[in-house]
Amino acid sequence: LATIFLLLAMAGRCHSQQLEHIQLSRIQDSIEALTHVVQELSENVTSGIGKLLNVTAGIGKIFNLLAIDHLYCENGWLKLRSSCYFLGKDISNWEQSRQKCLDLDSDLVKITRDEEYNFLRDLAKGHSTYVGLNDLQEEGTYRWVADGTIHQIVESWWGEGEPNNKWSREHCIHFYKKKEDRLNDVDCALEFRYICEKPAQLD
Repeated sequence: LATIFLLLAMAGRCHSQQLEHIQLSRIQDSIEALTHVVQELSENVTSGIGKLLNVTAGIGKIFNLLAIDHLYCENGWLKLRSSCYFLGKDISNWEQSRQKCLDLDSDLVKITRDEEYNFLRDLAKGHSTYVGLNDLQEEGTYRWVADGTIHQIVESWWGEGEPNNKWSREHCIHFYKKKEDRLNDVDCALEFRYICEKPAQLD
């Protein structure tokens, strides 16, 4: 009889262990299923946010284009996006050129992107023309005079081997007709044409 009870107890224990194993297996399966669901939800949310950001950016561009269409420049000035540009065809040194721009409620031009650079290079074509960039404050550190920001050299904008501070006295920047109308550093006392820039106005 004792042997029978012992066998029954052992059988019960084995059955209990089997049940525990089955339960643990089911819990593990449930956790894996939940993890998969959470992962899918996370991917969908991330994708949704990305799409929403794209839509928002698209709407922003549309509003910018609509706003730009309603901007204008006064006679004698040329418009590119939200800026107006004036090409001074008289010649003066860099400081005088800047003062002429200031007298027109503007400043010597600041170039920020390739599109603007190409536009201005075409505008200056065939004539050396000052822009609002110099390293008068610190040799080798070029700043836009309009707001004092530092210009990170874009090699494609400059003539070959420029800027080179020839004779240690070249500190003002211009489009140089002898270097394919690209940027060049020069003695600020030399006299050239100049380009002014100011914000376009609402129509």
